[in-house]
Amino acid sequence: MRSLRVSGVAVICAVLVGPLSSAGCGNDGSRMTEIQRTQAGTLTVVILSPHDALKHGEDTCDVEFRAPDGKLIDVGEVKATATMPMPGAPMLGAIDVSRTNVPGRYTAATHLEMAGTWRLNLQWNGPFGGGSVTFSGKAQ
Repeated sequence: MRSLRVSGVAVICAVLVGPLSSAGCGNDGSRMTEIQRTQAGTLTVVILSPHDALKHGEDTCDVEFRAPDGKLIDVGEVKATATMPMPGAPMLGAIDVSRTNVPGRYTAATHLEMAGTWRLNLQWNGPFGGGSVTFSGKAQ
C-alpha cells in the first residue's frame, strides 16, 4: 500500500474555516461547498460540505476521489480517524465513511466532541491500490 501524508493543510471535512469554491449537490440534493482539494499521488481528494465548514458535534460531508482526467474513481473501502492532540492522551473523534450510489463519492458522518484543532486521517484500499492523507485544522 502506497501512502501519502499531507500535514498542516486545511481540513478534511471538519476543520476548514472558509470555502474555496461552490460545487455540485450533495446526496440529499443540498448545495455543497468545496472546503479542501489535495493530491494523493495521481488522485485528487476533494472534500465537500453543506456548510462553509463542519462544526463540532455531529455533521456530515462528502469525500470525492478523482482520477487525473477529473472523473470520479471508486477507491474501494475508505476509513477515517480523528484525533485532537491534548496533554496526556489525544481526544478521539468519530468518522464513519460510507459509499454513495455514485462511484468515487463517499459520505462521511463526523462526531467531534469540541471545537479546536483536529488531525484527520483518511485511508483507502481498493482495485487501484491504497493510500492515505492526513489533514489538520480547526473545527468550529
